[in-house]
Amino acid sequence: MENLLPRIPLFPWMRVGFSYVVILPFLLRFGARPACALFVARNAVALLYGGQPLTTFLIGTGSGIGAFLALGPAVEWSYRRGLLGTLGASVLMASAFNVLQLAAVNATLIRHAGFYFQTGPILAWSLVSGAVVAMLIRGSERELDALFAPLPPGAALPQTNLAASRVEPFLAGLAFLILLACVPDPVLQIPALTLLIMAVPGRGRILLQAWPFFFYLAWLHLLHTPGAYVAGGWLTREGIDHFLAYATRLAALILAGRWLTLRFPWQWARNPRSIWLRGFLLALPMMADIFPSSLAFGREALRRISAGTGGAFAPALTAWRERMLEAASPTARPAGVGVSSEAGNAKGNGESG
Repeated sequence: MENLLPRIPLFPWMRVGFSYVVILPFLLRFGARPACALFVARNAVALLYGGQPLTTFLIGTGSGIGAFLALGPAVEWSYRRGLLGTLGASVLMASAFNVLQLAAVNATLIRHAGFYFQTGPILAWSLVSGAVVAMLIRGSERELDALFAPLPPGAALPQTNLAASRVEPFLAGLAFLILLACVPDPVLQIPALTLLIMAVPGRGRILLQAWPFFFYLAWLHLLHTPGAYVAGGWLTREGIDHFLAYATRLAALILAGRWLTLRFPWQWARNPRSIWLRGFLLALPMMADIFPSSLAFGREALRRISAGTGGAFAPALTAWRERMLEAASPTARPAGVGVSSEAGNAKGNGESG
């Protein structure tokens, strides 16, 4: 649904955070650790099916985990005792996540103190987006109650067969990614970027999607780095050097993350002890059609809202579920995940439920 909304100029990563319409009530009902697990699963779906670079996944997921574990228990405790409402909880969690993400982006990608000028606007945006999420939660209580209800006994659950791949390339690529992050020297970054451009499919689209990062690199490093001017009092030689070094590093990190995503050894996730990871793996086959289905849901909901039609979410959500179940048939083969011949026929036991 958020993909249908225009980005804010100069602040393109400021988004409402519609996923918190589900994640925040989950936090308030079940606690910080389960909500953190749900959040990580949500980001992993974007990583698997959305083509999200691993670097973006790590920054966003790390910031969210920090917000949930640092502030989540206090928010849940205050809410249960009536000291905090849904609106306050939403604004607090949005503020914590956005500030942590700002710090993570600057520490790992931008590396310029001027980037923190966004702290004020991002806190103001957290107030707005937190209020919007709280309003949507208030209008979706019936759907959320049904979503959080336990599965009935004997409910059908899909089974998964994760595609195996070699572990060694992924581990080597991960070590290479860490080296790129720690060593910004162009002697390493330029050859690495050249190799990655040849190795990663869709490299142009992936880098184009990361334009906000390159925009801020150009703005902060080119225009705000002191040194010897080379272009009419606008650009310095030091600024150009800094921009080229960090832009090359950023492009290499993004493409390296995408390369790793395509080679993740999913067999590591077989027979997990964690009930949260097991639940995520059981849900994966149902996510094959998640992006087109969700865009259709967003269009239908927005159409009903703009037309003033009551019950904007329930009819759109019903249509979304039907499309997702249809895509979860045994013939569906999402990337990196196979569905067994018994998918949709396996009976869930009490633990799976």
